[in-house]
Amino acid sequence: MSFIKHALLALLLCAMSAAHATSIGYAASSLGGTQWRYDYTVSNTSLAVPIEEFTLFFSVGQYARLRNVSTAPGWDVLLVQPDPAIPASGYVDALALAGGIVPGGAATGFSVTFDYLGAGSPGAQPFTILDPVSFIELDSGSTQPAAVAVPSTPWLLLAGILALAGLRRRQLAGAA
Repeated sequence: MSFIKHALLALLLCAMSAAHATSIGYAASSLGGTQWRYDYTVSNTSLAVPIEEFTLFFSVGQYARLRNVSTAPGWDVLLVQPDPAIPASGYVDALALAGGIVPGGAATGFSVTFDYLGAGSPGAQPFTILDPVSFIELDSGSTQPAAVAVPSTPWLLLAGILALAGLRRRQLAGAA
């Protein structure tokens, strides 16, 4: 097989195995001292059904005093504080009152203020997507910084293949 055929086969295999999990992006804003705010964007990139409920977890020992929760219109939230006496993580659970986030759609307007007890700035947190009727977990993952756009693996692979093909072409032209 030629180099190009190998490269195309590798690209195809990579594209087939790429995972597209539900995405919850966050932007962390310092409010002074230990106070921070997360602003979230929830994107339904993997489910064939609307996202009607999701839960964001706040690790005990790193987060305290969760407050000032805001949501997009049409959502109801439950806020539970991290509890070092148990110990148990806190969480914010958001439930759609109607519709939810359709496949391919996204919703903004979700935020929470908290005290961050760790060093530096707060980072990613675990989340789950639930079926609000059966409480079955439909998806899970970690939030991602909203400002960081990372190209997916197939596009990175394609860029590398094109760069190698251009280099090979130059080498062949120089040898002739």
